[in-house]
Amino acid sequence: MKMATKQTGKKLDARERARLARTRVDQVRAERDGKIEATLAEFFTAGDERDTLVAQLAVVENTIGRSVQSLFDLGENAGRVADLLDLDPKEVKRLRGLTTPTTTAEPVLSPANVIG
Repeated sequence: MKMATKQTGKKLDARERARLARTRVDQVRAERDGKIEATLAEFFTAGDERDTLVAQLAVVENTIGRSVQSLFDLGENAGRVADLLDLDPKEVKRLRGLTTPTTTAEPVLSPANVIG
């Protein structure tokens, strides 16, 4: 009967070693999954921040474009605007093109809102 006990002990030992090996592999996999998740979170956070900055940049560029256009509206020519801004004429043209139409509606005059 001693032989059966020895075989059973070996089977238990083999199962325990297999369980430990699987636990080690699972731990490595969990650590890797955690790193992947952290990297993805970093990527998505940076993407969201980038989107915000792109929107802010569009607002700033529109302001720059409107300012350049205002100089033209005040009667300045391209050469003078370039001199005033200390820019190359090509850059003045590019900046002038940054203006995007605004969607603010003009107030509509009606008898109710006219002071009289």
